[in-house]
Amino acid sequence: MATAISSIVLLALYLMYDVNQVTFLKGEQQADLQQNARIAMDRIVRDLRLVGYGFPTGASAITAATPTSITFWADLNNASTIVVVDVAGGSTTLSVQNATGIQAGNTVYLISGTVSEQRAVAAVNSGVNPNTITLTAVTTNAYPRGSQVGRPRLVRYCWYDNPDLDGVAPPAGCGPDANTIYKDEGDGGGPQPVANIRNFQVGAASFLTQMQYFDTNNFATAVPANIQRISIRITTQDAQTGSKAQPFILRAEVRPRNLGL
Repeated sequence: MATAISSIVLLALYLMYDVNQVTFLKGEQQADLQQNARIAMDRIVRDLRLVGYGFPTGASAITAATPTSITFWADLNNASTIVVVDVAGGSTTLSVQNATGIQAGNTVYLISGTVSEQRAVAAVNSGVNPNTITLTAVTTNAYPRGSQVGRPRLVRYCWYDNPDLDGVAPPAGCGPDANTIYKDEGDGGGPQPVANIRNFQVGAASFLTQMQYFDTNNFATAVPANIQRISIRITTQDAQTGSKAQPFILRAEVRPRNLGL
């Protein structure tokens, strides 16, 4: 009798432990997914706020905007600088505040209000004060002290789902794995994963909506040059068995500060 009672008690304790272990692992998995979603959202929002930084005002900083990807010009590394000595038209040398983020072979944009031009960098001297940048070709326009020397890169975020929940074809060159947000920083390294999540959505009209963009009047737009606001939604969902998986949803609205409309 004592052995039977002990066996029952031990079995009950084991079952209780097993249930608690499953609950703990499930909670840990959900916490990891939610953290991945927060990391992805933070990076996307931070980068989209810089769309157009270091790029000429009035030019189309967003070059492509689809339901599953966005491509834009931005200086995400704050490599851009300003000239500290007036630049005359026909010059090849720029005296700048800080040239440490610029290298020979880079493309820079000289910007003064609505006047701008693109030039390639031949050489950089950051060992003197002020730093100097030598261009491969003379400037067409004059640029007063304080004009920006922008060094943006073409950045891309993209994602696609598998199985296909949204009916949108995977973006070309978006990386080998589905259900992963990819970011191409435009530095030659190609697309790199940001976070593994089950569903990445921008513009959350419904569960299957990916990206949604709005113009200056808050009307939905598909024209990259007219975009002034981007609505973001990220949904993560674990692959649980034996119970209904609960999605975790994050939303954000981004108004890039450098689009100039």
